[in-house]
Amino acid sequence: MAAKRFHTLIAPIALSSLLACAGAALATDFGKRTPEVKELVDALKPSAQPAERTRGLAVVGAAATAAKPSASMQVGFDFGSAEVISRDVVKIDRLAEALKSDSLREYKYLVIGHTDAVGPLPLNMQLSRDRAASVVNHLKRQGVAAERIVFEGRGPNELLNPRQPDAAENRRVEVRLMQ
Repeated sequence: MAAKRFHTLIAPIALSSLLACAGAALATDFGKRTPEVKELVDALKPSAQPAERTRGLAVVGAAATAAKPSASMQVGFDFGSAEVISRDVVKIDRLAEALKSDSLREYKYLVIGHTDAVGPLPLNMQLSRDRAASVVNHLKRQGVAAERIVFEGRGPNELLNPRQPDAAENRRVEVRLMQ
């Protein structure tokens, strides 16, 4: 049993943008592949369609209420650990470069940690916060301004695969464009 605690788990990082209007995210799924910085920028870029104004009312185009752009990729954590495994640090480095790019530099981001449903809820809530904080701290060390990124943990409360509560895709960190 102890040996199982040290194996590496693959956890997807879902990079999704969030605008003021609610909507489902359209994911660009990079899977286990390490995306290029430009691919991450393109996936996180908000819709450029402005609201049309008519006599003080904002007429929001269909693109603003439709699904929002996003991306996902898998990043590994050791079992029960919040530290990104060394071979996947390059993915977080590229995310940092994307967030520092001219296209995304003016936006703020929310990093949300998630876990699977295995284990006690209080432990999973803390682990999800710790994983999100680990990603945020790495982004800050890479030069992303601290005031542009915040984090929270949601534990197993938003499973990507509710049919398999212990599935690897449930263990993830999401990065959402806030503004």
